[in-house]
Amino acid sequence: MILILCVDDRGGLMFNRRRQSQDRLVRQDMLHLCGERPLTVSPYTARQFGPEDGVKVVEQPGEEDIFFLEDLSPQPVLEQADKLILYHWNRAYPGDVRIELPPEGWKLTERTEFPGYSHEKITREVYTR
Repeated sequence: MILILCVDDRGGLMFNRRRQSQDRLVRQDMLHLCGERPLTVSPYTARQFGPEDGVKVVEQPGEEDIFFLEDLSPQPVLEQADKLILYHWNRAYPGDVRIELPPEGWKLTERTEFPGYSHEKITREVYTR
């Protein structure tokens, strides 16, 4: 599984059961990275995408999915993943659901920066085990 997370500078994903932020160019980048494969999301996350985006909505991701996780603790899913993609907001937001940064046991293989729509700079990092 490929796990995708959006994090702030402290590894935060959510605050008070809501996503910290969103950016339409991050969503476009995710869909581009998926190529012909569907992006898999939870019902909570599906609201960010339109029907034309072709996302697959699931309660639990499968072994071969590309899964964008926002609304759950990432640790159980992280244990099943063989690749991790982090989108960094490059800001600090309030957060109560977090991931350790850098993730323990993962090797950074790629780092790319690009301008976001609502964020001056987005950093995408790709990790493998």
